Amino acid sequence: MRPSFTEYFMGFAKQASSRSSCIRAQVGAVIVDVNNKIKSTGYNGTPSKVISCMEKGLCYRVENNIPSGTRYETCQSIHAEQNAIIQAGEKTCQNGTIYMYGHDQICILCKRFIVQAGLKDVYIQKNESSEIIHFSVEDIRQELNNMQKAGII
Repeated sequence: MRPSFTEYFMGFAKQASSRSSCIRAQVGAVIVDVNNKIKSTGYNGTPSKVISCMEKGLCYRVENNIPSGTRYETCQSIHAEQNAIIQAGEKTCQNGTIYMYGHDQICILCKRFIVQAGLKDVYIQKNESSEIIHFSVEDIRQELNNMQKAGII
């Protein structure tokens, strides 16, 4: 059976996640334009020429029981969606879609990147047995506005 575009691009995101140099989570991302053409991929890992947790054999966040979604400054990796956006550039991202594999939520920092990049839609999937979740970037923008109004950010 021929996969839908969502299933097809999620497969690329899953493949990108296999390049992750993070011990804690392997996440991949793919950005496609409005014509369903792949424009960029990314995976979570350290910046270029920085020793990764995988190379060191330990993760500071794991060793110190730092919960997911907190204290991002203690992680030396760049998130997959951030890497994909950096690789694509803002102009390429305009009105595009990002597919992410390996997580079931988007952190606040990446939500800001996604909104600022001008993307239109987001699809995420934790693993093969989980559902693919869709978010419109307008929903994310509204969530950020609501958080600001509530004094959370």
